[in-house]
Amino acid sequence: MTRRLVLVAIGIVLAVFIGLPLALLASESSAAGLRAGETEALVNTGLLALGSAAVAALTGVPVGWVAARRRLPRALEAALVLPYAVPPYVTTIAWILLANPTNGILTAWLPINAYTLVGMIGVLGLHLSPVVALATRDALGRVDPVLEEAARVAGASAWRTTLSISLPLTLPAVGAAIAFVASAAAASFGVPYLLGASASPPVPVLTLRIYRALELAPVEGRPLAVGLSLVLLGVGVALPAMLRLLQGQRAYASARLARPRPLPPAGPLALVVYAWLFVAVLLPVGTIALTSVAPIFGHFDAFTLEHWRAVLAEPRSRGALLRSTILAAAAATAAVGIGALLAHTAERAPSRAVSALVALARAPWAVPGTVMALGMILAFSQEIRVIVLDRATFALALADTSWLLGIAYAAKSLAVPLDGVRAAVRTVDRSLEEAARISGASWAQTQLRVVLPLLTPAMLAGWGLVFAASFCEVSMSILLRGPGTEVLGTRLFELLSYGSPQQAAVIAMIVVVAVLVGARAIAWRARWA
Repeated sequence: MTRRLVLVAIGIVLAVFIGLPLALLASESSAAGLRAGETEALVNTGLLALGSAAVAALTGVPVGWVAARRRLPRALEAALVLPYAVPPYVTTIAWILLANPTNGILTAWLPINAYTLVGMIGVLGLHLSPVVALATRDALGRVDPVLEEAARVAGASAWRTTLSISLPLTLPAVGAAIAFVASAAAASFGVPYLLGASASPPVPVLTLRIYRALELAPVEGRPLAVGLSLVLLGVGVALPAMLRLLQGQRAYASARLARPRPLPPAGPLALVVYAWLFVAVLLPVGTIALTSVAPIFGHFDAFTLEHWRAVLAEPRSRGALLRSTILAAAAATAAVGIGALLAHTAERAPSRAVSALVALARAPWAVPGTVMALGMILAFSQEIRVIVLDRATFALALADTSWLLGIAYAAKSLAVPLDGVRAAVRTVDRSLEEAARISGASWAQTQLRVVLPLLTPAMLAGWGLVFAASFCEVSMSILLRGPGTEVLGTRLFELLSYGSPQQAAVIAMIVVVAVLVGARAIAWRARWA
């Protein structure tokens, strides 16, 4: 009964805050006819998604393996989330300075060009690679050591054991992470906006076409924008489905709890992580740091702290920092709570209703932030009143409030903890929960005392990823913000586009430091979970 009540409550929340906006978007697109010229944008979107997923897998899996099988310094372990923590549009600004074909810092030594589809794939793949790295690390941490020890006793080398035993067992979790990367890359806006639109010739993708339709004609272009968003939703759903089809039904479960074991020092293998962090973090973040102290944008022959003093003394920036911290933490907590409950139910009590809720929860991940925000505006631009028995009146007024921003953040990232925790649930044998129920524990007690401790590492990883994505979110925040609800993302976008790029770099560095501290705290908590 308790599980049913929880499932009903989750269903109501998802129906109101995800189903209703998406349904209104669908109704708005009834008169939209897709143009023949969108074929190139559709093909480029597919290439961008698949290419980014390939880059994330090729870089994230080795890094995750090293983090799981070798003892890394704590600071280095905490830095694994940094490439994802830095907002991609800020990272893109750094790569423009580093790899523009005219006067890029690196183009004198390397044949690279940021203003290409390949450049977009590289930037997005590196940005999203921590999703794969963390999934690989957590999945390897749950592998029963007996399986690897048996292979070694049978004469297999360390590399053969890894390739034949360890990595195949991580396929469910790693496959889910790669599916996330493909969906996120297809729905990305900031990187294509900065690189694809400025390329010669331009590289159109669906998100850019949606933005242009809304920018040129906010009312007349809305049906076309929504129609294109539904095409993008199909791409975002089809790519993960294709990856799952290639993965097949591979899964495993162990009745034993994989206990922590002493790890050997990383030694030379740590160079894999250092090289990855150098390319994905040190180069772009170092460029941003230099920009924050440069008197003139793009010139590093002199330095000043004037931009830092201006940002830290400004009430708007301080208020945006506090508001973003609270909203990101609340959104991450809500997303992990709902995602974990839904993930456990989907694995332990699957049904058509649960499958529908899972699909509904994953849908916003494949929808561009601007389009999801448009749906939120359509659904909650006016106050909603519900009268019960002609006596009690309940009013829901979310327009131009911080509540709507937090709900949008949680809804957009709900798929991250959902599939991450779901992959972890598959590795927990049912007998552990059945033993608790036979001993007299209720369903709620079983979840709190047996399931929750086993899933805590995966839940903490999901919490950190949602927090990082929400802390400096831009695309939804620009459309949903109201008077007095400015957040870091909108403040950063304003400074980057219309104000001072150097002050925008200051805010970007504050974001990096804040997320690094948060990642370190999460890593410390997971170690004691």
